[in-house]
Amino acid sequence: MTQLQYSTGSFRGSRAEIQTSPQQRLFGIVFAVTMEAALVYALLVTLGYVEAPSVRPPMTVVNVAPVEKQPDLPAPAPQTFEPPIVEPITPVITLTYEPPPPITAISVPPPLPVPTTPPRVAPPPTPPVVFTPARAIAASHTIPEYPFVSRRLREQGTLRLKLTIDETGSVTGAAVVNSSGFQRLDEAAVNWVKSHWRYMPAMQGIKPVSSTADAIVEFRLR
Repeated sequence: MTQLQYSTGSFRGSRAEIQTSPQQRLFGIVFAVTMEAALVYALLVTLGYVEAPSVRPPMTVVNVAPVEKQPDLPAPAPQTFEPPIVEPITPVITLTYEPPPPITAISVPPPLPVPTTPPRVAPPPTPPVVFTPARAIAASHTIPEYPFVSRRLREQGTLRLKLTIDETGSVTGAAVVNSSGFQRLDEAAVNWVKSHWRYMPAMQGIKPVSSTADAIVEFRLR
């Protein structure tokens, strides 16, 4: 086996590095950087790229004699003022009397004439209110549908109705005055007229009013 020989100085450098603390290393780095910066600055000043720092002139010291203290002056005597003499002033008032003007007679104006009341004119007589009966709207007066059973049984006839018409012209009631002879035909006519027929409402002057009207419905088989 090969034997390694160690010399005493082989570990000297590493031992010195181990003994150096981090603060000493930082101080060495700062010192080296400061020295390099100083050398660079001196080189720049020498080459004329940077102006050399100005040197303050020597300070001149001048001795000034102390100011002599003035003696305290006595306080001035208080001044006295005598109030002026004011003489009373008596006001002079002159009164002038002027007699009142003579009283003149006051004339009373004559009374105003009393206006005469014009004769009352009788208002014209009110024209009589004209009543206009309801008028059928022909387009709405359609023929009722023939009941199916009445058609099969060959039922036919004519009936007369008394209609009640309101202010809008709608048929609100239908009463059978003369029957057709068959109840089915009467009911079909009444229901159809109330739901389909329309009128122009009756007029009392210019006011629409409710009224009555007669109607005839005929059922005939062909």
